[in-house]
Amino acid sequence: MAKTLNELSSSLKEFITENQDAHNSAGIKQYRYNNLKIEVPDPRTTKIPQFIVTIGMSEATFNLITGEKLSGGLGPDEKYVYRWIDRGSNKQELLEAYKRAEKQIGKAKGAE
Repeated sequence: MAKTLNELSSSLKEFITENQDAHNSAGIKQYRYNNLKIEVPDPRTTKIPQFIVTIGMSEATFNLITGEKLSGGLGPDEKYVYRWIDRGSNKQELLEAYKRAEKQIGKAKGAE
């Protein structure tokens, strides 16, 4: 079964906290990632599939096809997002979430 955006957010949070540099581990503030969120923007407003990662007050938008950052910034946590995207089936799961959003909007539009 496809992962939800909430499950993908939890996966990214775990990946970041597990992969922090060893010399920084004493200073990691776990609560900083408690509000980490992954969102998919309204597909009608984008030309390419993309997703948004929010950590605290920082936010960045990434291309789902290439993995490149389109806008915003996450500071030093950005490198973990790039690694996470290419890990396992995360990119595919994000693409599926994007496609589900497209279908939901299509159904809502058809119901109008």
